[in-house]
Amino acid sequence: MERFYKSREFIGLTVGIVSIALVFSPFYIFLFALALLSFVIAWEVSKALKIYLNPLFAILVFLTACIHTGVGIVISAFFSLVIGYRSWNMEDFLKSLFILIYAGVLPSYLYSIKIMDSYQLLKLLIFVWVIDVASYYVGKNFGKHPFFPKLSPKKTWEGFMGGFISGITFLYFVSDISIIYGCFLVLCAVAGDLFKSFIKRQVGIKDFSGALGEHGGFTDRFDSLLFTAPVYLALLN
Repeated sequence: MERFYKSREFIGLTVGIVSIALVFSPFYIFLFALALLSFVIAWEVSKALKIYLNPLFAILVFLTACIHTGVGIVISAFFSLVIGYRSWNMEDFLKSLFILIYAGVLPSYLYSIKIMDSYQLLKLLIFVWVIDVASYYVGKNFGKHPFFPKLSPKKTWEGFMGGFISGITFLYFVSDISIIYGCFLVLCAVAGDLFKSFIKRQVGIKDFSGALGEHGGFTDRFDSLLFTAPVYLALLN
């Protein structure tokens, strides 16, 4: 029984149930949850990139970006300038800018979708999960041909096609998004996963943290969602 509670399936189900509950929670609770997610992702990524960045900066960027995305980006640049100036290091400046936009600005799009329609946010969540689950199990059972092996050795073309077809099928039945835009949205979800994998391979880590067991950290779990949210919002508009 203890092994089941630590299994990939149980943790994934738990994260899914909590996420769905938050989707339909009051706005202030959802905002708090996203701020916490922003904090944790900033902490995980800054630790991986070996740079000291106060995760509270990410929360401030996130809250500002919820009001206006452009201002959130400017605040990200301001905090990055402060960090870069203190260390007088261009690498620290660029790492800080990346982390604050990734952990602070991107989550704000989830809040924008929530304001527009909670059911649209639910569709986006399930869409990303469908791709992730289908890719994992199709690849695990039928995968033979490596898919970007330098980024993720276990991913296969079979798994990619399983996730791609499943994602398009889901969108076809639950949304008004065209097949062409749907294909682009699936590629964004895949790109979010590969983007995260590139960082991990460059710094030589398996996961950003062990907070979610086999799923890794929160950055590992919500990578595709962060990448698809801005595009999904644009398609809704």
